Amino acid sequence: MTKPCLSCNLALFRWATKTEFKETVLVAFDFRGCILARWHNPVSPHSSLALIVVCLTSACSGTPHKQVRIAPPPPAVLPPLPSPPEPVPFAINGDLPPVPPAIDEVGLAILEATLRFERGEESYRTGFLKRAKDEFDGAIDVLLNVSAVNPKHDRVWFEITDLVARVHALEMAAVRQGDGFTDQTGEPAVIDDLQQVQTFPSLIDPKLKRAVEEDVEAITYDVPIEINDRVLGLLEYYQNGRGRNAITAGLERMGLYRPMIERILGEEGVPLDLIYLCQAESAFLPRALSRAQAKGMWQFISSRGEEYGLRQTWWIDERSDPEKSTRAAARHLKDLHEEFGDWYLAMAAYNAGPIRVTRAMESSGATSFWQLADRKLLPKETINYVPNILALTIIGKNPEKYGFEITPGDPLETERVPVDKATDLRVIAEAIKVPLDELRALNPHVLRWTTPPDDHDFELILPKGYAEKFNQQIAALPQSQRVLWRNHTVKRGETLSVVAKKYGIKVVELAAANNLNTKKPLQTGQSLIIPMSGPAPTATPVAMTKTAASRNETYTVRRGDNLTEIAARFKVSVNNLKAWNKLSSNHIATGKKLIVGSPPSLTATASAESHKVVHRVREGETLTKIATLYRTTVDAILSWNKISDLSVMHPGDLITIFLGN
Repeated sequence: MTKPCLSCNLALFRWATKTEFKETVLVAFDFRGCILARWHNPVSPHSSLALIVVCLTSACSGTPHKQVRIAPPPPAVLPPLPSPPEPVPFAINGDLPPVPPAIDEVGLAILEATLRFERGEESYRTGFLKRAKDEFDGAIDVLLNVSAVNPKHDRVWFEITDLVARVHALEMAAVRQGDGFTDQTGEPAVIDDLQQVQTFPSLIDPKLKRAVEEDVEAITYDVPIEINDRVLGLLEYYQNGRGRNAITAGLERMGLYRPMIERILGEEGVPLDLIYLCQAESAFLPRALSRAQAKGMWQFISSRGEEYGLRQTWWIDERSDPEKSTRAAARHLKDLHEEFGDWYLAMAAYNAGPIRVTRAMESSGATSFWQLADRKLLPKETINYVPNILALTIIGKNPEKYGFEITPGDPLETERVPVDKATDLRVIAEAIKVPLDELRALNPHVLRWTTPPDDHDFELILPKGYAEKFNQQIAALPQSQRVLWRNHTVKRGETLSVVAKKYGIKVVELAAANNLNTKKPLQTGQSLIIPMSGPAPTATPVAMTKTAASRNETYTVRRGDNLTEIAARFKVSVNNLKAWNKLSSNHIATGKKLIVGSPPSLTATASAESHKVVHRVREGETLTKIATLYRTTVDAILSWNKISDLSVMHPGDLITIFLGN
């Protein structure tokens, strides 16, 4: 049989490679499937194509097909092959072995962001906001980076929106609860306990009286100590009654302040034993607050504190400054002693006020405190007040004799530094490496998280040896890195109400932060302190899930229902339920019909809100950089933030971004 010529059948041949005994073989076939030629260890199939053509050309001669074997080239010297891998066992049912799952880059990024957010939450709870902010920013950056690689991944955008909303909620909570809108909490003053103590004299054990008299004779005092049933009754109250815990805690706490108090009392020329008046007033608690609103270790009422130079503003209350209040108390006691010529009457006047003591003496003809007490011409608290100080002095001078085991606290060693710019205590604590709780405890007179602005008389109390470090770390710190507060420059026509509404705060809070009269108009160009992290909506933005209904669906409240359960049932947020139904609280009445799917009028808004992000401006960022980061335009950002003046941005400013638009 004659074979077709090459020109007719060139396209009909095929070739293939296979492995025989670890040797690569190239095989050429004709159009009938007959083997034309074999090559062992060819350099490549394509390099041997010329040989195939030669073979096919020879087929046109009409001679019978012969298998052509080309002698292989000398074998190349190759390194020994590695041992073949052990065979993978197959399942009994013949299934293929499991294939390792592909790496979920999005899932890993979300996990990393979640872990960073949780670390930020922990820093936030312990008061280190800068550290928390770094973790929050890092968490969002992780998600933004993975979103750049996966731009159409809905899960990433939802996580970004949800994370930003959670961070923003924490920031607003910090502003509302701890960054200027709430005072430092006061602690009960022990002076109020005297209201509960029965008026003396009472039955006193004669043995106790003899023991106290012997003790007093053996110890030196710089105030006169009179032993009578009133004094012994108070001593019994502390030794065996309810007052035991209070005096124990107070005498131990006295160790912290004793050197400072005795130094100031000595400088002002008053008896050192008057330190026990401080024990009677507050048990040495700087933030002690009585029912009469007296404050501090020495329990000054507001007017008396102002009289002796203790400043009280929205930012600070120097009645709680241990050193300054001690100086004021020493001068006040010295003045009272000069007025009455007797330390017992001076003590009574310290408690009841000099006018009341003077009138009681004038109306009765009494010349001593004991006469006023016996005739009950003074308030019950004052009648107990002087013998109370004497009893505390007797115990404090020799606590072991009266059954007290006291371990005084180590004296506080501090130094003061002037701070004339508003500076967050958390910034200071992190900069000088002092625990935040310790810094706040040393500065009980600072009412907010931030030192007062433009106050050249303010001094911050630091542990001894930290002043130099403070000056190195804080002195040159720019204002943008010092506080969470914002500066606002008043524009023409703006009022307190307009500015307060813009930043979502109350007029009284804005006025208090700036020491302004609410009825006095603002001046154009005037600088205001805004006590918040930046402009923000009055309600915390909530990320809406993809499963939230976009329909006007209602639900009738049943007995036992609550908003949380209803929100979970219909896969919406509690905030949305409250907004759709105009609820001001979480209370819902049985039988009430609730909108549980977004109403048609809100559908467009909900769609936009589902991709809403609040971006915090960082150092060096511009609108162009931010627009590039979120793949949007500068004009779009300006249109979303018409309420804010973005012509000049500051680090910490908040800008609203709608992702996907």
